[in-house]
Amino acid sequence: MRPSLVALVVGVSLSSPLAAQEPFDFYARGPYRPTVPRPEAITGYAAGDQHTMYAVMQHYLDTLVATASDRVRIETWGRTTEYRPIRALIISDPANLAKLDQIRAGLAELADPRKTSAARAAAIAAQSPAVAVFQYSVHGNEPAGFEAAMQVAYQLAASDEPQTLEILKSVVVVLNPSANPDGHERFAAWYNSVAVGADHPWAFEQNEPWSITGRYSHYRFDMNRDLLAQSQPEVRAMMDGVLRWRPQVFVDHHSTTPNFFFPPVAQAVNMNLPAQTTKWFETYGRGNAAAFDRYGWQYFVRGVFDFFYVGYWDEWSTFQGATGMTYETDGGPEFRKRRDDGSITTFRDGIAHHFVASLATLETTAKNRQSRLQDYYDFRRSALTDAATDRLKRVVIVPGNDPQSAAHVVGLLLRNGIEVTRLRQPLASRAAHPYISARSAAVAQTFPAGSYVIDLNQPQRRIAKAMLEPEAELQRTFVEREYAKFHRNRRRGEEADKEDYGFYDITAWSLPLSFNLDAYWTEDAGGGGEAVTDSLLPPAAAPTRAASAYVFANDRPGAARLAIALEAEGFRLAVATRPIQAGGRTYPRGTFVARPQRNTAGLHERIAALGPSLGVTVLPLQTAFPDSGDIGIGSGEVLALRAPRIVVAAGDGISETSYGWLWSFLARELKAPFTPVPLRAMGRMDDLQTFNVLIIPDGNGGRMRRELGDDGVAKLKAWVRSGGVLIGYGGAGDLAANKDVELSTIASVAPDSGAKADSTAAGNEPALISKTAPARDRPEWIPGAIFRATLDTTHWLTLGYDRNRMAVFIDGDTFWRPSKSGANAVTFTDPVDSLVLSGFTWPDNTARLLKGSTWAAVENQGSGRVVLFLSDPLFRAFWRGPARMLTNAILIGPNR
Repeated sequence: MRPSLVALVVGVSLSSPLAAQEPFDFYARGPYRPTVPRPEAITGYAAGDQHTMYAVMQHYLDTLVATASDRVRIETWGRTTEYRPIRALIISDPANLAKLDQIRAGLAELADPRKTSAARAAAIAAQSPAVAVFQYSVHGNEPAGFEAAMQVAYQLAASDEPQTLEILKSVVVVLNPSANPDGHERFAAWYNSVAVGADHPWAFEQNEPWSITGRYSHYRFDMNRDLLAQSQPEVRAMMDGVLRWRPQVFVDHHSTTPNFFFPPVAQAVNMNLPAQTTKWFETYGRGNAAAFDRYGWQYFVRGVFDFFYVGYWDEWSTFQGATGMTYETDGGPEFRKRRDDGSITTFRDGIAHHFVASLATLETTAKNRQSRLQDYYDFRRSALTDAATDRLKRVVIVPGNDPQSAAHVVGLLLRNGIEVTRLRQPLASRAAHPYISARSAAVAQTFPAGSYVIDLNQPQRRIAKAMLEPEAELQRTFVEREYAKFHRNRRRGEEADKEDYGFYDITAWSLPLSFNLDAYWTEDAGGGGEAVTDSLLPPAAAPTRAASAYVFANDRPGAARLAIALEAEGFRLAVATRPIQAGGRTYPRGTFVARPQRNTAGLHERIAALGPSLGVTVLPLQTAFPDSGDIGIGSGEVLALRAPRIVVAAGDGISETSYGWLWSFLARELKAPFTPVPLRAMGRMDDLQTFNVLIIPDGNGGRMRRELGDDGVAKLKAWVRSGGVLIGYGGAGDLAANKDVELSTIASVAPDSGAKADSTAAGNEPALISKTAPARDRPEWIPGAIFRATLDTTHWLTLGYDRNRMAVFIDGDTFWRPSKSGANAVTFTDPVDSLVLSGFTWPDNTARLLKGSTWAAVENQGSGRVVLFLSDPLFRAFWRGPARMLTNAILIGPNR
């Protein structure tokens, strides 16, 4: 389930109350083949009586394959981080299973209208079965889908009911019964061990501990938000599996909502999707409604779940040509859950509802098989037609300032089947727009050889544009509706009920901006160059032996990883805070320096091996003499580094996802060891001084203060002032600025005492304004947008950045006033009308109040430092532009 913005939703159907009270029978749609066992024959209990462990489910799937081999195949898509297999069932009529390669080949033809004529497409649609991919419980603590998957699989494998046989003839069902095995196991093992069936909302079983939170993957990522970053191995494996089958229908099964949800969806809908998308939502919604009405079950449509952010499974699959849908069931994960009116819904209820919705969806697909296949072809054909009239014709990425990140983004595109070329020679554009100022007028621009070009005149145009466009367009009616709510809310008192805004998730995510790439979109078409088939960079050459120093630029993620790897092996490094000259060339600020004189003889061998393996060009210097200028490798501007020994705050008060993004970054990308410690334990740590870096992820600053306690605060302050570096973001900034902590002088942007509310009326606002209405100078909450920030390129935090403008992401309602006593390394200094790069903001509020505020501040405390970021620099792993500042803080910040 996506976290709901609305606490109460209203059901739209109730026809037979008596039917709703009867126990649901999962086996009413027979007759069933006696040789195929029911799930309880393997698990030992009826559906909903226990949470099934993953290995037990896998045993049941193997049993299905063994006893219904004429209808069922199984294939392995990959493994989870904790080494559990990700396996999918392929279920269909025996005649379809005998020609699966032929079916996939036909779907591949439908996916490329440049090669497949309309007549050939119609012929394929007339005779091919449709493909439906069902994915269950990507949030591991929403297990009703996990259990329902076994019931659906049994129905399809064992039933000889005429409707089921028709489904099998018309549809190839690809069933992924557990999209988050690791998260499910954490939750299921915990719940089974503590549950007593209590429905009280404060019962122990109703609230997972921080360390469990089965919603997330092993690294505490929300895998229903990861389709842009593709950061989790589970997500990549499942993406590849879905793309292999090219489905016309995709359903992501979630829970838990007060009533069952299925599309049609709410606004906002991504404007890159054609009208046929919402037409199919209506078709499937009415099919599900008819099935639910037979039982008198409650459900709702449209009210909460939008279709704007391309990183959801349902939306991503829709951008691949499927009808992608999210279903949210009531019932579970608890055995018994109390509704707001005191009635009880059960885990078995939730399983039953997903079971009925799954079969209803398959029946609708079977009835509409041919037209759904035809629309799959038309989805890409119309994309090619639209390309001719769209201003955005192509995107060009110049890899020079960060070749590794540019190649990484290209890899994300290639996994989606998006065509990319690399220029063999320079390419001129008459109308190019740089992403960092995308709203400015077009300029003439020549792109160098080696640049990547994504020509949007291609079958995958819709997904390519959705991932790359500088700003996703919101429906005008939706924007006007939200503006009206904003104006009404601003006139109501501080204790009055406010209208909820209709945003479900973030409104900006453009990959060229999030990775801080040198990128452009152009109004002229064309490309040229060679097709890119992988994102691998040419291997870096090993350096020859250096007499004076080895140097490598801080211009790519691999540089920080190389520095950390060398320091972990005991080698001493330094960093140039200003450009240095040596050997007839200039090396930029942020260059890392390893001097043989100050290291063991093993430096030569290790740096020659590690540099190429991490994609970093290491250059040898034979002299320390600066042949021009006055700064060389022996100058005072080349600062010695101290190997980081990292402790990370964890537990209550810390956002699980913010912690997870950092965990994944340190463990998988930097290969930097760290020790996670609950904030409440820090006051009792006798060895805190053995660490020199403390990172506090985002979270609730007030809760952090309570978790630390007075002893923890005292120990934290002493630790920083003795040479440690505290790195924090979001709520950690509130903690640092707390009056009891006093480790920062930042403050939230807030109206001065006595400030007046905006009394200007517009539209159908309340006639009178409350005396306690919010002041005009209070920032309003924003769902997530991208802003243009200014970097202080003389400060050590920004070493390695070659431009003084960068895109940063902000959500929430907190902006920071500049630090009074420290350095404001990243600020918002551009004119108000130039600050917003992408996403939804409030008129005469967001940009106006952001102007003059700070995004990153550094303050000295004794011999230590405090480094604060307003928002998470690693957001969802697709936000990587500020990551170099984080690694600078880790590598350069500690003074001990």
